[in-house]
Amino acid sequence: MRREVTLEEISDGRLYEANDMVKADCQDCKGCFDCCTGMGDSVVLDPLDVWRLSQGLHLSPDQLLAGKIELGVTDGNILPHLKMTGADERCIFLDGNGRCSIHSFRPGFCRLFPLGRYYEDGSFKYILQIHECKKTSRSKIKVRKW
Repeated sequence: MRREVTLEEISDGRLYEANDMVKADCQDCKGCFDCCTGMGDSVVLDPLDVWRLSQGLHLSPDQLLAGKIELGVTDGNILPHLKMTGADERCIFLDGNGRCSIHSFRPGFCRLFPLGRYYEDGSFKYILQIHECKKTSRSKIKVRKW
């Protein structure tokens, strides 16, 4: 998804490569699910994400579209995204305790968070998103391991 912002507005301003250390590890979230609310239609799914969800939930893509995922327009393309519910736009896959019920087969967007990708010159590097995660006690981890 293309964003019309500067790196300094959304990240710590650094570009990271696979062997760099970055403060991204939330120690398994420890009950926090702030990043799973208020996301609107921004958790866009690629074909592998849809396949993983389909396999993990034992549902066909049509069944996923009937209540778990939605279609939306992103950069002029119709793409699937995770469904958010309620006034706080809570991810459909959060359980009653605020834990991810699909954690083992969650979408790539969720796996990467709070990192994001910055594309340029036919390749990409990683950025650390600073406003989306309120947790301040993150520890350093190698990007490749994340």
